[in-house]
Amino acid sequence: MGKLKIGDKHEGGIIFYLDETGHGLIASPQDLSGTADWEEAMQYCDEYSNDGVTGWRLPDTDELNLLFLQKENIGEYIKFSYWSSTVYADHFAWFQDFNTGTRDNDFKDNTCYVRAVKNF
Repeated sequence: MGKLKIGDKHEGGIIFYLDETGHGLIASPQDLSGTADWEEAMQYCDEYSNDGVTGWRLPDTDELNLLFLQKENIGEYIKFSYWSSTVYADHFAWFQDFNTGTRDNDFKDNTCYVRAVKNF
C-alpha cells in the first residue's frame, strides 16, 4: 500500500487529517442521519459501524473545523450546521456551519447534521 493522503478511503472512512507519523482522522463517508439533536448525535456516532469498523464518535470543535476545511476532499456534505461533541454550557453545544464555516453554540435540543469521526 502506498503512502496515505487526504481523501483516501481507509478503515471504513475517508481521511481528512494526517499527522507527521502517518496517523490521523477519518470521517464517515456520509452523514449518519437527517438532522438530530445533540444527544441523538452523540448516540448515532457511538453506535455507528462501517465495514465492521467501530469506535466512531462525534468530532470536537477543532476536529470539526479540520473536517470543514477538507469538505471538498470528503464530499457528501449538506451546506448546513453539523454538531460537535464540545459542550458550551449545560444545555448548549458547539456546531459549525458547513456553508460559511461559522462556529457557534446552540441549544442541545435543536437539530444539526451528524458526521462521525475516528482516529487511526
